[in-house]
Amino acid sequence: MVLTGTVPKPLPEQRSRWPFFVCLALLAPVVAYVLVFKVPEWRNDEKLARLEERVSVFPLPPDTEHDVGTTIQGTVGLQSGNSNHCDYLVRMPVLTKLPDAEIARYYESAAVEGVEGRTLSGTVYVNPSGSWQDGYKAVIVQFFDGFHDPGLDMRCH
Repeated sequence: MVLTGTVPKPLPEQRSRWPFFVCLALLAPVVAYVLVFKVPEWRNDEKLARLEERVSVFPLPPDTEHDVGTTIQGTVGLQSGNSNHCDYLVRMPVLTKLPDAEIARYYESAAVEGVEGRTLSGTVYVNPSGSWQDGYKAVIVQFFDGFHDPGLDMRCH
């Protein structure tokens, strides 16, 4: 009986795992920041976008049209009072031939659904300079929905 000497195969070289753990340690704070702080901001931005859409499709009074050169502006954050609540503010510039009292009355009786279902009415701000263009004057219609739970949205603290 002859014994043959076989040389054992070398074990495969194991890769070092430290680069994986370093990348994981660098990525974990970024993911945590996004989950904790950015997701609540994105949720509130979505609520604001839906409110802006409801304001934009609300029917305009007669002899009134959207101001072509501008768009609806919305902001979310701490707009009034002290901290720890979220306010939503939507401003819509329009041009109108209506008297100030009539357009103010129209938007004060408006019923736009707010962020969490509350009915909102508008406030009208007339340009004091009386800038008339082709018989139209510029006004700003503002819808305010305030004092909502801020969550972790840092704009509301």
